[in-house]
Amino acid sequence: MRTRITPFALASLALGAGLTAVAPALGAQGASDGTVIAAPQFVSYKFGTGPSAKTVTELGIPFAVILPFGQRFAVDVSASYANVRTSTPAGTTSTINGLTDTQVRGNLTFGDNLGVITLGVNLPTGQYTVPAGQQEAAGQIGNDFLVYPVSSMGNGLAATGGIAIATPIGAWNLGVGGSFRHSQVFDAYQVQSGVLRFQPGDEIRARIGLDRPVGDGRFAIGATYSKFGNDAANDTSFGTGDRALAQASLSLPMGNGDFQLSGWNLYRAEGELIKGLVGGSKSPWENVANASVAVGFNAGGLYIQPNIEARLWQVDGYHSGTLGTAGVRLRFNMGPFSVNPSAGYTMGKLYSQNSGPTTDITGFKGTLLVRLH
Repeated sequence: MRTRITPFALASLALGAGLTAVAPALGAQGASDGTVIAAPQFVSYKFGTGPSAKTVTELGIPFAVILPFGQRFAVDVSASYANVRTSTPAGTTSTINGLTDTQVRGNLTFGDNLGVITLGVNLPTGQYTVPAGQQEAAGQIGNDFLVYPVSSMGNGLAATGGIAIATPIGAWNLGVGGSFRHSQVFDAYQVQSGVLRFQPGDEIRARIGLDRPVGDGRFAIGATYSKFGNDAANDTSFGTGDRALAQASLSLPMGNGDFQLSGWNLYRAEGELIKGLVGGSKSPWENVANASVAVGFNAGGLYIQPNIEARLWQVDGYHSGTLGTAGVRLRFNMGPFSVNPSAGYTMGKLYSQNSGPTTDITGFKGTLLVRLH
């Protein structure tokens, strides 16, 4: 008998389709369940000390609605609000805020729960034509090392198509997914000479995931490869470099709770700036590795999960950054709501090449994930 598509396999499709930060939560829902999700997140990082210090804060509020139409078809709509601010002790600030783009996605299950076909559109409801005074804030959040909750205020009109298939292989569940994304040109930045028009390159993603029981727990592993076409801005194009993401997790029951071990590694290949038809400067490859350990336990109707996380950043072979985070997650129900608050404190360093000076980082992040069934 064929097993159902697992939440992990559905999450594989969500990752392959390039959806929002709440996509894993969306993928874990059943197609027959109407759901509303909101996940306010606040992140603040301080870089350095004294007069040269800089603080970057972001309040991001991703939200999503899942609308089922029968047992095989569902539509979800998701977007985010973001408020980003950079500041220095001298009083220099840059701020950008507003609604980001809206993603509308249809999911059709086919076969005996064999797979899912997804068609989606990115609607340009975000802020575009960013003026000079807001560019500092807008440019801070697209950072693979720090991982802000909302990484872009807008990416233009785009369409995505994807497919995922899941099947059992012995004790394993195998999920395979792929997607293609095409974006339209849009006005991105306001510069002295006018408006900078930006054409994102096409993106192809391939995703494979495996999971299986381990005793009364579960082990899952997956990999995503993303290939990008060149982005273009006026007569300049830039190859951002392909990306490869590997993920693994192990969850085991332990007494009155559980133990969770997880990790991911993101590699971005070398990019190239091209002016006209002439190749120019290169952007170096980079790699971000992350590992976390969490121990959870139940206290009545409250689930408590202390956790620690470590992250390493390499650029062109140089050790460029280290972060350590200690935090706690909670989970409880309030009537029809599932409530998941979490908080964490971060300390780390940024390193310069050739044994240059280091920059201290301190930070705080808090999240309140609320799901209405």
